[in-house]
Amino acid sequence: MVGRGAGRRTFLSNLVALYGVHAATYVLPLLTTPFLARMLGPAALGLLVFAQAFGGLLGMLVQYGFDFSANREVARVRDDPARLADVLADVLSARLLLAVLAACLALIASAFVPMLHAHPALLWASVFWALAQASNMMWYFVGMERAAVASTLDVATKALATVGIFALVRGPADAWWVPVLNGGAALLSSALALRIAHRDVPMLRPSPGRAFAALKSGWSMFLFSAATSISATGSAFLLGLFVEPRLLGYYNGADRIARAFQGVLQPLNRALYPRFNRAAHSSLAEVRALLPTGLRLLGGIGLLLCLMVALGAPLWVRVLLGPEFAPAVPILRVLALLPLVVSINLVLGILWLLPLGLDRAFNTVVIGGTLLNALLIVLLVPTHGLLGMASAVVLGESAVFVGLLVVCRPTLRGRPEKEVERASVTP
Repeated sequence: MVGRGAGRRTFLSNLVALYGVHAATYVLPLLTTPFLARMLGPAALGLLVFAQAFGGLLGMLVQYGFDFSANREVARVRDDPARLADVLADVLSARLLLAVLAACLALIASAFVPMLHAHPALLWASVFWALAQASNMMWYFVGMERAAVASTLDVATKALATVGIFALVRGPADAWWVPVLNGGAALLSSALALRIAHRDVPMLRPSPGRAFAALKSGWSMFLFSAATSISATGSAFLLGLFVEPRLLGYYNGADRIARAFQGVLQPLNRALYPRFNRAAHSSLAEVRALLPTGLRLLGGIGLLLCLMVALGAPLWVRVLLGPEFAPAVPILRVLALLPLVVSINLVLGILWLLPLGLDRAFNTVVIGGTLLNALLIVLLVPTHGLLGMASAVVLGESAVFVGLLVVCRPTLRGRPEKEVERASVTP
């Protein structure tokens, strides 16, 4: 009983800390949204969104899905300092290598993408932000169930960045300050968190061998992470290739509100993930018993968020974006479906398939949904505009839901030992 009580306290502490990170990641930027919408206007905001969407794709490359693959490994070996040091050094080595690759890709894009070529300051500020954000240490501290350490740093530094945005952004020409300040905050938080981590485990020298080992072990989760990022961040970049910046600004305003509500799910999901991993590592029956709890918690919150966004769409747009962004209201009503669909997908995918080691099946479904999303954008945006874009995103996520139901059905009805054994021999 004492052990169970201590575990519950650890989980709740971790959950509170992760909601602190959520506040810094989603709520603080949401507070700046009305300010930026008015200071920049739809056109300049659209340019900022396009540059940050490209930066986000580079950040996805550098993050490489380590938030899941390395987090899972940390949760399993957290009582072994030597193994923890290896995991930490492997991930840092891989991210250094990937950062160099990302910088090379940015150079190429600056020459061939007209909108990026015309605004180099905004491009490189966004690349800096993305690489700094990708260096975060949250994966390590969440796996250790010590999220309060990293979240305190994250909240404090992002609050400083928010103050800087209010102080320095005065017009469309100041848009580059937004990624510079947010990137500086992320880099400072990551550096301090890394120093704290090395108080507990020895610092090992990064090396190419460690980098390639981490890339190999995290490949399956990179596929999932890439598919997720392309579906979210990449969609804005793809839309920017079809429409003018002003229209991209309208869509981003609605998308930012919808994603902020959807982001409420992530702290709970990340707090549950190490617990489901440990349960699956010890007993399949134990992780199966946890599944209804995850469904009730995440599914119930997802439904509530869906209703709040759909019913309050005119209010959210008027208060957070201003009357100039009125065309974003119908877009937001379509995107309101995302929190509900995503909440179920998180349970079936992150909390069930991944702890069982069924990464390949999960990735297949997510990648399929991403490809469908991209195809629908190409088909729907030219004829249906921004509503077509919103519909493509929701339909892509719904396709993931259907795919996950098909994949999960055999493991939920019967004993998943055979599926787990099969997954254990696949890369």
